[in-house]
Amino acid sequence: MCIRDSTLNIWRPSNDSAKLPVIVYIYGGSNISGYTADPGYDGAQLARRGNAVVVTINYRLGALGWFDLPQLKTGEAKNDSGNFALLDQMQALKFIQANIGAFGGDAGNVTVMGQSAGAVNTWGLVVSPASAGLLHKAVPLSGGIAFSPRATAQTYSKKLLNAIAIADGKAADPVAADAWIASQTNAQIATYLRGLPADKLLTIVLANPLLGNAPAPIEDGTVLPVNSAAEVAAGRFNKVPMLIGNTRDEGTLFANTFGTFTGQGLGFKPTDYERFGLQYNFNPDVPTTLTEADLINAPYLPVGKPLTGWKAASDFATNVVFLNALPPQIDAVAKYLPTRTWYYRFDWSQQVAPFNTVYGATHGLDTVFMFHNFGTNIFSFAYGEANRPGREALSDAMVGSLSALSLIHI
Repeated sequence: MCIRDSTLNIWRPSNDSAKLPVIVYIYGGSNISGYTADPGYDGAQLARRGNAVVVTINYRLGALGWFDLPQLKTGEAKNDSGNFALLDQMQALKFIQANIGAFGGDAGNVTVMGQSAGAVNTWGLVVSPASAGLLHKAVPLSGGIAFSPRATAQTYSKKLLNAIAIADGKAADPVAADAWIASQTNAQIATYLRGLPADKLLTIVLANPLLGNAPAPIEDGTVLPVNSAAEVAAGRFNKVPMLIGNTRDEGTLFANTFGTFTGQGLGFKPTDYERFGLQYNFNPDVPTTLTEADLINAPYLPVGKPLTGWKAASDFATNVVFLNALPPQIDAVAKYLPTRTWYYRFDWSQQVAPFNTVYGATHGLDTVFMFHNFGTNIFSFAYGEANRPGREALSDAMVGSLSALSLIHI
């Protein structure tokens, strides 16, 4: 059975069981994109195979989800944090506490699983005192404590306000925008911003790429501590069993950022539009003439070239972005939960050539296995008949591990 609406989706097994474990999923997307309607997040298989109630939640993204602007402060500490997206996730968990029993779920046994930015947010829920009692296990996939200082978030918000003033005709340039902002009271700025249509705000953000992404989550001192890693090291966090994971080749998905440290430009040859369309429609059971050179720009070939080849560049990205800061975070949790902390690495890379070397065990591929969703999606190239027995067995083992974790009572 599945219940869907615009904010969360609920699946449960087609049996009469009650007090089922609840698995809540938070999608990734750098906290600026994503939605639960992605076919990879369909919870039917996980609910059936894991004998659990599965919930996927939507939350506000980008500047709508993370916006720490002094002029918007109301005196209510949580709302003033700027962590609107994290508060959305907590609100979903509160809804689950109040209502999941109607779907056969156990409100006292909620496992939160998130991937990428969703994993970062899952760590946020583990760290935040505001989410105490709302989750009982945590499964962050490919993400750690990677939060933003409040000063960084406020600098971004002020720059975005400046850009909004220019785009909306309030000022002709940054100096004039500063003057216009200074001429308004906090209440006037707040009323003005709350009156902007969301699509107009998005258009302005997209037209100003130098702003970068909205910093998230924000260590505001209320929803999140000002030094979350130190709080975890000191034992001040929600002490729930944790299953933490990474993929071996996280960095291959982010090859268009390789040029920032290699000086060799974009990693992928096709545009994102071309590449994702190719992947979505690719049939791995039909012979292909596609080669590494069709997907990878020449400076990164051959893939095994030392220092600047594709493998070296992706390993560097994997370590810098995903791995280097994670061990002390895991160790800090394990110090207080020595028999309730686990780590895995996902190494599966049995795709047909050239995807086995171009992507390998890439970022996000483990999520497909956790959900047992091998239908048409951006990883369609990975689901061939030749690798079906092995990948389905691995998926069953991963779902089994997740299910076993969800059954732990503390």
